[in-house]
Amino acid sequence: MTDPFPQPRPGPSRDRLVVRLGCSAVAALVSVVVFRDVVTEALPLLWPPTTPFSRWFGLVTVLAVSFLVLPGVVGTLVGDRLYDSFGDDGEK
Repeated sequence: MTDPFPQPRPGPSRDRLVVRLGCSAVAALVSVVVFRDVVTEALPLLWPPTTPFSRWFGLVTVLAVSFLVLPGVVGTLVGDRLYDSFGDDGEK
């Protein structure tokens, strides 16, 4: 007789998530170091917001995407590759 309830499939292991977070942090740090001139010029524009709201919001959005989302995606991909290469749990 077949089981009507499938076995639960847990998400990524804690070790894999730690590797992902570490690689994301390294990617974020590298992007800040590479674009440090942009960061140092943009910080005074953030506060006080003397420009129109749309320009300020656009600047914050671009900075958030470029320094948080992209390193997160790159860090996740690299972290998964590293974990699969050096992990000992045999998960592939």
